[in-house]
Amino acid sequence: MYPILFHIGSFTVRTFGVIIATATIAGIFLAMHFAKTRMKISEDDFLNIAIWAIIGGIIGARIFWILTSPWLSFYISHPLKIVAVWEGGLSFQGMFFGGLIAVLFAIKRYKISLWGLLDVASPGLAIGYGIGKFACFFNGCCHGVVVPSWWPKVFPLVNVFTNTNSECELLNKPLFPAQLLNSLGGWITLFVVLWVLMKKKTSYYGQVFVIFLYVFSVTQFFVEFIRYIPTRFFGLTPNQLGALFMVILATVLHFILRKNVPISQV
Repeated sequence: MYPILFHIGSFTVRTFGVIIATATIAGIFLAMHFAKTRMKISEDDFLNIAIWAIIGGIIGARIFWILTSPWLSFYISHPLKIVAVWEGGLSFQGMFFGGLIAVLFAIKRYKISLWGLLDVASPGLAIGYGIGKFACFFNGCCHGVVVPSWWPKVFPLVNVFTNTNSECELLNKPLFPAQLLNSLGGWITLFVVLWVLMKKKTSYYGQVFVIFLYVFSVTQFFVEFIRYIPTRFFGLTPNQLGALFMVILATVLHFILRKNVPISQV
């Protein structure tokens, strides 16, 4: 597609970096809206925590992607490329867990309820993912496998990447639109958690976050079946294993939180 947005002299502005920045800003502002209206968290405190989450998220996203990619030996041989996140190569699940670890440290300083914060952050995570996957689409990374011969060869049912500057390993071939389907999963997750938040259909703090984990994990798990990723463990991709872990985590949290932090006690 269009991995390079434009040039300023010798400086290259990549589409991936611009869209990821847009997704991050959109996620922060949406989450901050609910943090102020539902949790009464000040903008300063929320933005300070968000900075922690962004730093931890970027580190986690890059580490997870590199460790589970088939190009691990390349990054070991070219360590400076490890920090080149603007070229693509970020894992949402790595971002999720890296950001969560950073938030665990941050909330101690600002004395904010973890589960309430994760509830209001869930829409921000969902919209960030929904927008962010367009970065992969334009960059050519995270693409699908080649479609079967009987599959309709029309956009958006297929993607064909021709730009040699893209990160696509399967140029000039009709591929399943994995990035667009991942993005759709993010938007579906967003609408579900927004509906739950707006209708106040929760009985304990952390429930919106639990619902986010369920919906997001299910959508991602099934899209992975048509995504091109050589690295597999037990026949599943790293993201599918991560999705299964998220489902288990959500189930455990559901049974623990509904007994320990009902809304009336927070």
